[in-house]
Amino acid sequence: MSQHPVVVTTARRSGSDDLKVRQRRYAITQAVRLICFLLAVFLPVPLPVKLVLVVAAFVLPWMGVVAANGGPARQRRTTTALVEREEPVRIALEPGRDLDGS
Repeated sequence: MSQHPVVVTTARRSGSDDLKVRQRRYAITQAVRLICFLLAVFLPVPLPVKLVLVVAAFVLPWMGVVAANGGPARQRRTTTALVEREEPVRIALEPGRDLDGS
């Protein structure tokens, strides 16, 4: 058996929770894409700025798909309150002997 205890906080996120996180990330990416496109169309800015916004609107969907399909999201390492503790002292008794010494 392993000497290191299994801490519940090191468990990965459940599949349904991970799917929700990835869907939310994809939706945010698509919202930013829509904003870039709308700004490029309606904002009276110089042509280079419009080109940057249009390029961002074309690149963001690809980035969103890659990020959403990239598998489980990596979590930041969190510290736990688990501390090392010493193994208690175990006294080996001979058969028929009490702790009192009798």
